[in-house]
Amino acid sequence: MDIKKRVSNEELLALTKKAFDNNEVAEFLCGENGYAVHGNPDIPANIPTDFNRILINGIYKLYSKTHDEKIIAEFRKAIENLNDTPIRVWCAYMACWNQIFNEHSKYPSPFMMADETLLNKMRVNLLSNEMSLRNCKDWMGNNKDDGLWGYINHLDHILMEDCGVCLL
Repeated sequence: MDIKKRVSNEELLALTKKAFDNNEVAEFLCGENGYAVHGNPDIPANIPTDFNRILINGIYKLYSKTHDEKIIAEFRKAIENLNDTPIRVWCAYMACWNQIFNEHSKYPSPFMMADETLLNKMRVNLLSNEMSLRNCKDWMGNNKDDGLWGYINHLDHILMEDCGVCLL
């Protein structure tokens, strides 16, 4: 587990560019290998990185500056391929969840990415990793009887209520 860093928005944009330049988008989304970013210290959350902040002030800013479609493709590919550990599956879910939420927000994503293909891949990834997610008590799963699966289930209900999208 990396130590979370408090970084400015400018530093976050540079970190995002580095992740895309070095083909480390998956690590960036999971806060691994020096990519962990502190969230708001006033909002306690047991997460490896601030998922929404890295999207809004990282990926979205980089895309808005460059309009490079490769950013969307690499972001999507990272979400689809984060499936080797329960933590990485959860990080993929969190990135996807935030993307869907932002696509339906009054402060929307600068691009639309959450199509049926991505949603189906995420759904398959979640369901095929259900048992390992239930057994994972790390991060937001530490106070849940059914580990990260319980947290995902909770967030999925919010997603359905607010956006009409369900991943489980």
